[in-house]
Order: sequence, then C-alpha cells, then structure tokens
Amino acid sequence: MNITIQQLRALVAVAELGGFTVAAERLHLTQPAVSVLIRGLERELGVPALYRTTRAVTLTDAGREFYPIAKRMLADLENAVTNARELADKKRGRVSIAATMLISSLLLPGTIALYRNRFSGIDVALRDGAAAGQILRMVKSGEVDMGIAPASQPTPEIVSERLLADTLDLACPNDHVLARKSRVAWRDLAGFPFIALAPDNSVRQLIDSSIVAAGIQVQPAYEVSFLSTVIGMVDAGLGIAVLPSHARAIRHIYKNIKFIKLGSPVVRRELSLMTHHDRPLTPAAEDFRKFLLDYIDTSARRKN
Repeated sequence: MNITIQQLRALVAVAELGGFTVAAERLHLTQPAVSVLIRGLERELGVPALYRTTRAVTLTDAGREFYPIAKRMLADLENAVTNARELADKKRGRVSIAATMLISSLLLPGTIALYRNRFSGIDVALRDGAAAGQILRMVKSGEVDMGIAPASQPTPEIVSERLLADTLDLACPNDHVLARKSRVAWRDLAGFPFIALAPDNSVRQLIDSSIVAAGIQVQPAYEVSFLSTVIGMVDAGLGIAVLPSHARAIRHIYKNIKFIKLGSPVVRRELSLMTHHDRPLTPAAEDFRKFLLDYIDTSARRKN
C-alpha cells in the first residue's frame, strides 16, 4: 500500500467541500491534479471512495468509513510536525541534569532561572546532591541528559567538557587561631579537630591525598556525608574543614565561618560537564548545554 499525504488531503477536501474545483482551490492545485490524486487513492483502496455526478460529489460507503480515519491521520501528522518544530525551536521540551550538592545549590539555581526566563516552555529537572560516581552512572544509563562532577579518567562513552576550576580552601570558625592568617599551608592543619566528608567522596579523596603529600596526620573529629553538614559544623565551632573554594558563596548565610587560602601546595580541581558520546542531546538539552557553558565562561571573565 502506498497512500500519500496529498491523496488523504484531497479526499478530505473533496468530502468536506462537495466538489473537485473548490477542493483544488483549498489545496492550491488544479482540478485535474485533484482528480488524479483521488483516482490514485481509490486504486490503493481497491474500491471507489466518491460518487461523482454532474450535480455533486459524495462519499461512498467505503469513503464514509475511510474519511474519519484519513482526517485523524492528517491531524495526528500535523500535531507531530508542530511538536517537532516546537522542540526544535525550544518552545517546549525537558532537560535533566545531575550535579554534586555544592554545584546544585550554588551554581545551578541561578543558571536555571536565567534559562527559564528565556525559554519558559523548557522544563529543567535537577538531580541534586549526587556523588561523582553516581552522576557518571546516570549519564551513562541515560537517566539524565548531562551531569556536572569533578573531572575523572576519560571513558569512551562519556564526553567531558571543562566547565570550571576551583581550589581547596580552609574553612574555620571566626575565632579560631588560624583565622588570624591570610594564608595557611597544609601542615598548619595538623592537631586541630577536623570535620571530614565520607571516605568515598571525591573531595575527601583529594583532601586525603593532599594531607599525605604534606606529610602530616589529620584525624577526623567528625565524618559526615554532605558538604552542607560540614559547613554547618564549622559554623557551630566544632572544628575546621577543607572545602572547594566555590563554597565561599555561603558566607552571607553562615556568619561564623572564615575562608582562608590554602597553599603549599595550592590544590586545584576541575569540574566537567559530562554527556553521553553515543546519545545525541535533544534540541532543548543541547541549547541548555551551550547556555550553561557560556554562563560559566561569562561569570569567570567578570570575576577576573
């Protein structure tokens, strides 16, 4: 069977308008062209679809049965095309992104708000607070369109784009002895109650390797799962902590925390935007990816 869209449109137009000439005007075709389309459709159906008389054109029994199906097919096709165009034009769609707690709370809300102001029909779903390994798994499985996590070893399945970089800084209570310094070294951390993240956390692993490299011993007084808990415990005066420098953005919320540059050596880390190599992004997701990269780049230039 090889029924065309033009044949369906011709049948619907003739049935609704009751004639070939007026149907041709609606379709912007000649009357003979409409006749050819109807004859081709009837050959495919194997039965006449229209009664033709000198006075009128009406549907046969087969035509009356086929007409609503043809009309519904055309409507479904029109809706599908409209939906596809809206997605391509970013008038609607959905983007899903997973990120670590710090990025989810400090970076992405403002980015999402700006993006939604521009494209109100796009829904952005945020999976917040996931660990780096979990984010990687969600991108690989297709559970999310993209993820933000510390840079890791490259894999064939994942495309990683450098998003931003930060350093590890000391966070301590305002009245702590180290708070008098403008810069501290890793060796200065020895002997103080230390609030640490769980051992499987990527930030904790980077801190541990830096402590080992500095040749000191730091025994955690507390070991917690979330950076937000670490921040709260430092604010309560329970100890010191090492945090990514992006955590400085919380200073207006927690008044009893001082951030100090941590050096000897300065430890830098990169955060990557990860997508799946073999799974093309939807138009909305691709546009959000570009928007996010541009937003971060513009913010970095302003700070510099």
